[in-house]
Amino acid sequence: MKFDKHKAFPYPVLRPGSDDYSDVEFQVMVEFAISGNSVTANVLFANSCEEIVEQIEAGKAAYVCVISCRDTYIQRVIETKESAVSLEFEIGKLRGEVKVDPYVVVKEDIENYACPNINNEFGAGPFAFQAGDVLAQEETQAFYIDRDVFKPITSVVDLVKKDNLTEGLWTINFDDDHIRIEVSPKLKESIDDARNDNKNRVILKNSIYFAAVMQAIQKLQDKEESFDDRKWAKIFTNQASNRGIDIEGHDAYLVAQQLMQLPALQLDTLVFKGGNQ
Repeated sequence: MKFDKHKAFPYPVLRPGSDDYSDVEFQVMVEFAISGNSVTANVLFANSCEEIVEQIEAGKAAYVCVISCRDTYIQRVIETKESAVSLEFEIGKLRGEVKVDPYVVVKEDIENYACPNINNEFGAGPFAFQAGDVLAQEETQAFYIDRDVFKPITSVVDLVKKDNLTEGLWTINFDDDHIRIEVSPKLKESIDDARNDNKNRVILKNSIYFAAVMQAIQKLQDKEESFDDRKWAKIFTNQASNRGIDIEGHDAYLVAQQLMQLPALQLDTLVFKGGNQ
């Protein structure tokens, strides 16, 4: 059963956008990680409704998470009473768009269920539920699984030399699959030498690389031209989606900081405070 905010249940269901319950929430956090030849889905259930939690602890209900991938026609179901669970897939089993649908589902018939947070429109209760009924539901979450999506955002930013470029001046080109930061041959040689040092790499990340990422985000926001067929644009939008970052809802410099995983913190730790990384 897919999440549908317009669907009406004949009994109270704890879900976003519904007033069936008040002052309690059911939230699910999902993260995917690639390691070697496997993809791991890490799922964390957060349920503030004590009465539903009691049903889960009693074995009458369970957290359920349906993970499906339309590109590989795979669907796996996680059922658990634990608030945190992981499920591992072979690297080729999840590819492209992956959807996650979380629920709390009744396993055994429940009688005399009562909760003070249920909307009075359902009556005073108590309520009864049959096996298979949904006690709680979270919105469908969509993720994009690709090795490149899990790499640093700068993996699609290349530093290249450009002849006849004024010394000290650099330009950015967005026309290829990778963003190209163009520098003079002399500066390219200096930067290549500097990359052997961790501190220098962090400085580069906070300077020309940050500027290139921020400008790329600005171009995606402006929509003056389409970059839909560019690999870098797909990686940017898919990483933002996976991390819950609204590219269009924030200034480009704020989005860039999130996609680059707060590079100023690395600058503070490694350069300003002289730490090791």
